[in-house]
Amino acid sequence: MDTIRELFYGNIHPYEREIPKDSECDKLNKLIIRHDAALKATLNEQEAQILEKLKEALMEQSSLSECEGFVTGFRLGVRLISEVLCCRE
Repeated sequence: MDTIRELFYGNIHPYEREIPKDSECDKLNKLIIRHDAALKATLNEQEAQILEKLKEALMEQSSLSECEGFVTGFRLGVRLISEVLCCRE
């Protein structure tokens, strides 16, 4: 099956990727989890709810930013391919 059909049928998920064990990203994720747990241990219920709302907003912002980066990169790639194919000398 070609890539466009795979994308249409939901078999391609550009936003999902496996994080290699012991990579810089994996180490940062573990650090974030550790600091999050330590902070939660010091908060009362109301403060913990505020922290959760903050984390949800940050995840949403990160997701939107990643999407925009993907779209921008994809458009640049298409423009480069179009230029190469259309404007041969």
